[in-house]
Amino acid sequence: MIERNYKQYKKQVLSIYDEFVDMCRKTGKNVDESIERQAQKIKDEVFNLMILGEAKSGKSTFINAYLGMEVVPMDVRQCTSAIIKIRRGSNDEFTLIAKAAGGGETRRSGAEEIRNFLKEHAAISDKYRSIPVTTINHEILIKYKGKEIPQKILDGFIKEEMKDNIFNLNENEYSKLIKEYIRENQQNWGNIITEIEIIYPLPEEMQGITIIDSPGVGAGGNVGKIAEDYINQANAIIFVKSLSGQALESSSFMNFMRNNCTNKTKECLFLVFTGKANLQGYEFERLREQAIAMYKNDIPEEKIICVDSKMQLFLNQCRELETVEKIEDFFDELDRNNADFAPASNCWLRARGSMERFSERMETESNFLSVQNAMEKFARQANYIQLIEFLDNLIAEYQRFHALYSDMLATTQETASDPQAFAERIMQKKQEIDEVYNRMDKGVSNIRMKYLDPISGEGIILKEAEEKKQEYLTQIQEFCNLSESAITDDTFLRMRTMTMDAIDDSKDFREEIAKRVIEECNDALIAITDAPSMIQAEAYSPNFTEADFDKLNETAKEETSGYHEIEHGFTFKSIEKVPYHRLKDHVRIVADSISNRLEEIVDTMLTNAVAYANSTLDMYTEKLSEHRDELQSEYQKLEEDKENNEKILETVAQLEQKVDMLAQGIEHINTLKGELENYVN
Repeated sequence: MIERNYKQYKKQVLSIYDEFVDMCRKTGKNVDESIERQAQKIKDEVFNLMILGEAKSGKSTFINAYLGMEVVPMDVRQCTSAIIKIRRGSNDEFTLIAKAAGGGETRRSGAEEIRNFLKEHAAISDKYRSIPVTTINHEILIKYKGKEIPQKILDGFIKEEMKDNIFNLNENEYSKLIKEYIRENQQNWGNIITEIEIIYPLPEEMQGITIIDSPGVGAGGNVGKIAEDYINQANAIIFVKSLSGQALESSSFMNFMRNNCTNKTKECLFLVFTGKANLQGYEFERLREQAIAMYKNDIPEEKIICVDSKMQLFLNQCRELETVEKIEDFFDELDRNNADFAPASNCWLRARGSMERFSERMETESNFLSVQNAMEKFARQANYIQLIEFLDNLIAEYQRFHALYSDMLATTQETASDPQAFAERIMQKKQEIDEVYNRMDKGVSNIRMKYLDPISGEGIILKEAEEKKQEYLTQIQEFCNLSESAITDDTFLRMRTMTMDAIDDSKDFREEIAKRVIEECNDALIAITDAPSMIQAEAYSPNFTEADFDKLNETAKEETSGYHEIEHGFTFKSIEKVPYHRLKDHVRIVADSISNRLEEIVDTMLTNAVAYANSTLDMYTEKLSEHRDELQSEYQKLEEDKENNEKILETVAQLEQKVDMLAQGIEHINTLKGELENYVN
């Protein structure tokens, strides 16, 4: 399962956070809300692992083998249109929650009830298993909600879906089946199951991990709208493909990856081949090398893994039986029922009754440790980076408090025996605080002008947004320059993917601008507070966490109309029925449409980046004001004690204790942070 050691590190980090909260309580400080939100995000950790695959690729078997137990019933045929989410529950109950397209919800408990429900309500009937039921449900039935479907739309849909005629039916028969299925189910569209959540008593190491099983991927790489939404939320994606029984070079994976995956999606994609044990050693090695050679230019070799799900399932079952006698009886019964799986029974015979040797042989044949290790490494990278970033934010908070109390300690120690000098020193510090804030306020205004410049229109944001626009248009022009013979159906999918990448890029742009703005503000603050007499910059510097950027994102969305629609929009809806007989004209029309959309995307990116930068500067100023008020409050306390030398000496002792405690806290966190960084590397 995914990274067991991470749980221990997570516990340590949250323990440090609890110490930080306790320190804030003892020193009379409030915990920053963004730190609280980030800590909660770590506590509620979720890792979404999505499983995709071709029809008959053995996805359900793979999922059960990966989970270590049969959670998804393997005798239930593929669920129509339904995404299946599997997560660990808090009790021992096996529960299913099914959601329908019309909004209804059904709950079932227990293995038998769940299996019966899936067979009755969610499985594809034998009659329609040769047509793309999932696509029909989402693109036709659910989309039109029982209303009449225009004949032109229906004809165009059937023509497009001919590429998914994987059983090579006669075109007339294929078309007839699609129309029959639509007639039978058109008025019952609301009962189509779209999402199934299975809650199962999985092992503790599966806490926080959600397995998402998607309906089969079509030959064109299409996954359906509902699966697309989940792909965008996935932390990792495993594409399951059979080593035997299907051509290695089948187009579904390549089309899915090259045409339907954005750059961000490709980074988290793994290709897993199943059926390893069915092949002889030489034959397996040949196919493995062929698969790596075929796909290594598109996906790193370490992300191409060959396994055998059935071998792992047999091993899991045998481990549950525990004793040699029970395992012998198990294989004998399989033999009597003609259900023997030769690779597994051969491993048992060659192990000569040794469970240890049997496990070693089976693990070698199943190779599931490779999948688990790959997932561990990938999940570890993301999860550990989040922990490291959180520790960085805690260090920044400790350093801020340390700078604040160190300055107060120095001031108090200098004037402990001279109340008048003490009062003057306090007044001087309070004036410094106001001076820093006033000068920084002007600095923020200058940075705002530099990035936004609403007068001349030459701000950094406008310039860089225009550069990105020209970059996008250049890419579109490359498509327009293609010769007619070089244009295929994939051309239009690649144009769509380029547009989705542009949308992703626009989101990154606003966050990059925000981070640059914060960095410049911090540099300006350090320059202002660099004089020895001044309070250290750490006492002022706003600490921006991931939660702050989430808040900025929400604020920017609220302040910019239409962004959400563009973020999830599709480029081709209005032009998908353009005739294919003039392909160059078709590309030009699509390119014009995309160019218009790019205008919208860039305009939205510009508006959103401006709102994002404004929100960042406003938040920076707000946090700066909070820190100024903190400093003034602390010096007010000292002023109240200035006439009482004993209280001043007591304050010195308290401040020394606080400074030491903060220094120890910083050292402790840096030690753990270093350990985490070494572990990730």
